[in-house]
Amino acid sequence: MQFSVIYSADTPEDVDVLDFAPPQVEELWDETEDDGQYEYGYLEGRWENGSHRKWCAVLSREQFDEFTQKCGLFAEDVQTMGSIGAPGFGYGWSPAISFTSDESDAILSAYVTPLPEVEKEHFDDRDWDRVRDAMLAVYA
Repeated sequence: MQFSVIYSADTPEDVDVLDFAPPQVEELWDETEDDGQYEYGYLEGRWENGSHRKWCAVLSREQFDEFTQKCGLFAEDVQTMGSIGAPGFGYGWSPAISFTSDESDAILSAYVTPLPEVEKEHFDDRDWDRVRDAMLAVYA
């Protein structure tokens, strides 16, 4: 199985956002946003002038496990509206599972779309529910 991932990291001004970069960032990931898209300036104190990065990649299971472990990410049991422009899907919409972290020095989040290696013409809601439940069982 592969995983299409959109990952963002935001840090306060006294923390280097690159400390929260995914593993093998230069080899596997495309940076799609930088400090120009920082949205937490409304927070007081050290968060006012923080940093932002967003990266996208398609990862193997081994790479995905390394990524979630290094970044301290876990799946959230919440419904999402999905991803737009997820890696491997072009500019279209794809279902996604939300991942977050308990990190106090960063706001970390990822939208993950698992890419099952199954020969099937059409995936329906029931198929997605099974994939989502399996992801939650492993990564929540």
